[in-house]
Amino acid sequence: MSALADTIVAPATPVAPAGLAIVRVSGPAALRIAARLFEGAPLETSESHRAHHGWVRDAGGRRLDEVMALVLRAPRSFTGEDTVEFTCHGNPLLVEDLMAAAVHAGARVAEPGEFTRRAFLNGRLDLSQAEAVADLIAAESAAGRRAALEQLRGALSARVEGLRAQLLRLLADIEASIDFVEEDLEFFDRPAARAETDAVLQAVEQLLATAADGQLLRAGVRVSLAGAPNVGKSSLFNRLLESPRSIVTEFPGTTRDVVRETLRLGALTVALEDTAGLRTETPDPVERLGIERSRRSHAEADVVLQLLDATRPASADECAAVAALDAAAAVVVLNKIDAHAAADDAAADDAAAFATLDGARAALVQRGVAAQDAGRLACVAVSATTGANIPALLESLAHVGRLRRLSLQNDALVTINARHREALLRARAALLEFAADAVHSGPPELLAAGLRGAVLALGEVSGEQVTEDVLDSIFARFCLGK
Repeated sequence: MSALADTIVAPATPVAPAGLAIVRVSGPAALRIAARLFEGAPLETSESHRAHHGWVRDAGGRRLDEVMALVLRAPRSFTGEDTVEFTCHGNPLLVEDLMAAAVHAGARVAEPGEFTRRAFLNGRLDLSQAEAVADLIAAESAAGRRAALEQLRGALSARVEGLRAQLLRLLADIEASIDFVEEDLEFFDRPAARAETDAVLQAVEQLLATAADGQLLRAGVRVSLAGAPNVGKSSLFNRLLESPRSIVTEFPGTTRDVVRETLRLGALTVALEDTAGLRTETPDPVERLGIERSRRSHAEADVVLQLLDATRPASADECAAVAALDAAAAVVVLNKIDAHAAADDAAADDAAAFATLDGARAALVQRGVAAQDAGRLACVAVSATTGANIPALLESLAHVGRLRRLSLQNDALVTINARHREALLRARAALLEFAADAVHSGPPELLAAGLRGAVLALGEVSGEQVTEDVLDSIFARFCLGK
């Protein structure tokens, strides 16, 4: 870990041609170093939160650019240290020269995430809030942004610290009893202590249940298109993206690999995957490899769109695939209703009924899908060719199980990441150990040991208990300048 005694410099904006760029200098010598570069006002004596117009010069005294210098004195800065932010024109060469001038004046280039790491070490943020900074920068959806903002505001920290405070109070009472074991005195009520820890355990379980939601918000929702060859998966893929991304021909087996693109679905980001058609027999080894990858895509997806062909009965394999779908994570799509409607006038009338959920379900049953499966699943009849009912498909997809819950979450959304989950799992194990010891009238020493384990584990979420290796791992994923 870099010493806090150093003064660091890095661009706080992407290094790319732009109207403006910001170069941040932070550390004990930030004002002195910035003053050596700046021509305009005496930065070392400036009040905090004052912006000054002037010029920056390189080591040889040559003017580099006309800038604004913002002075932020400790502890009222992002890092909690003296900080100066130079706003210059966004030429990458200019940013590089300004960085070089700051290094020549005594700063060093910051490591990735070092500004946020210093904010944590200086008590400006706890560790979960520091992680939220990276999540907020990387958020690709409105729901993910809201979740990151809530974590940055301290919503997760407040919940975990509240639980930790409860356990600390109980632990103090139990430890007070340890000194009076021989007198058979206890300063806590065992049934009440068990009830209190059970309530904490329930709250921990509720947080653990958000791990999957947190993953969806951070990584996006994986939606896989499944079905037999030539049911129109690639056509639907292109229609949803409004772009000819996948190759479409009249020949089955055209798609040989998983094709991925990003789609916006309300407040969520969707990773849409077009896959090879599933069939049991094919002489083509490349297609067989594509089918294997398709099965993996379907198994790992958060939501499956199972396509069927409206112009023919469903095969036994297709009916089995529909029966195996999870109703909370799937939509059955009856495609090619345009081709079905073109057959005759009766079919056209039938196709008009497809626009309703009941009509789509009835059409599935007519094509051989079991009535109980059609009745429990979300079903939509569409035409990938003409675009008919595509808005209904998107609406149905948005209302599938967990996606509906996430997209309708309010601003109080709190989720955990993988590191939080590991810490909470250890807290849960310690609380269960405490409960078992309490039931069997274990001595106060044993009860205290279980509670200490839970307190330490909860402290890892906010960074009360954390190792340098953990910090290195967390901040290594940050961008330079943050």
